[in-house]
Amino acid sequence: MELRERLRLALQPGAEPTPTRVTATLGSVASTRAGRRLQALPVQRVETDRGAVYLGEEWWPLDHRHGCLALGDALDLKSPALRRLASSLSATDLAGAAFIDVETTGLVGGTGTYVFLAGLGTFEEDSFRLRQFFLADLGGERAMLAALAEVLSGRRALVSFNGRQFDLPLLETRFVLSRLPPAAPDVPHLDLLYPARRLYRGRLLSCRLASLEASLLGLEREDDVPGWAIPALYFDYARRGEARPLGAVFRHNALDILSMVTLLAHLGRLAGGSPPPDPDDCLALARWDESEGRVEDAARLYAVALAGGADGETGSIALRRLARLYRRLDRWEDAARLWREEAENGGPPERRLEALVELAKLEEHRRRNYAAAEALTRRALSLLEMAALSGGGRATHLPRREALEHRLWRLRRRQRVAR
Repeated sequence: MELRERLRLALQPGAEPTPTRVTATLGSVASTRAGRRLQALPVQRVETDRGAVYLGEEWWPLDHRHGCLALGDALDLKSPALRRLASSLSATDLAGAAFIDVETTGLVGGTGTYVFLAGLGTFEEDSFRLRQFFLADLGGERAMLAALAEVLSGRRALVSFNGRQFDLPLLETRFVLSRLPPAAPDVPHLDLLYPARRLYRGRLLSCRLASLEASLLGLEREDDVPGWAIPALYFDYARRGEARPLGAVFRHNALDILSMVTLLAHLGRLAGGSPPPDPDDCLALARWDESEGRVEDAARLYAVALAGGADGETGSIALRRLARLYRRLDRWEDAARLWREEAENGGPPERRLEALVELAKLEEHRRRNYAAAEALTRRALSLLEMAALSGGGRATHLPRREALEHRLWRLRRRQRVAR
């Protein structure tokens, strides 16, 4: 009931919330015992005009390697990479960015979920500074959030991992309930989850941060606390004063932020440099550019993937997508060359059939060579008949067969008219 009353007062117009001890759900760390309990954690008590704030702080040299990359490598990203990762982000913004990650009392969110640990990483004084704001007592939430907002107010950008869907909306909720201005300033926000999915969805088993660490950065965490266990550790601390196990949560939070820095460096190198030598990377970048309307860039990358020896499924996808882009760019001869290659390479009938149909359309509508278009359509019908005999039955291919027969009828009529 005390928690419900506190929320009611916080949302009442003109009300100023006052720190209260909440015992119904989480309990409270008594102020006379908080110092002794917090000795096990890497925090210091800092007095502010809104109350005590518990803050941990570490400084890392820019040449510190977290995985296969150094923290400072993120500062080397150039404009092409930043435009692909976040169109509104500049190199100056990145140098003044805050890398943010929070630990909470729940994994879903909502007004009943507290942020009990907020980690902020910033590039300062030729180093990387990591600050961790800890909610030692629920009554001190407003002071902690105000201190967090003070740091964020001077940042030029935000970098997170899934922060768009979780961290920032939850922080916004806590700030509203505490009668404070919004936590995140109106600055560019780069959520690394989205470019990671662009490049690695379907290629890795998962795009979770831990999976990306292992696959891309060469990192394997040892004795790391799983995310699902973190809320329970804070509940134990709040109810019984068990602070020592929370040390693993601080370490987990710090590793998340360091991983965001070097993951950004990895993604930026891939996104902004020369075309990568791996055809799969080229294909992923090309599909990304195509989806964003960067057709010329996408076509160039598809071509590089094919020239780099892309084969199998990767090569087939690159060829078909490149041919379609050539068609959009009115590069019909280049498109025809790729369709002929696909039609003659002995690949799956479905892809050969598609190539033959595209060639027939080209001959009919662009070149007005109705005889050549008829010959290609006949080849497509023969291929469709073979596919029906080998599996699936004729009924499965009936709509396509009817379309091809209609095309054949139309081509014969056009040839008669032309005579």
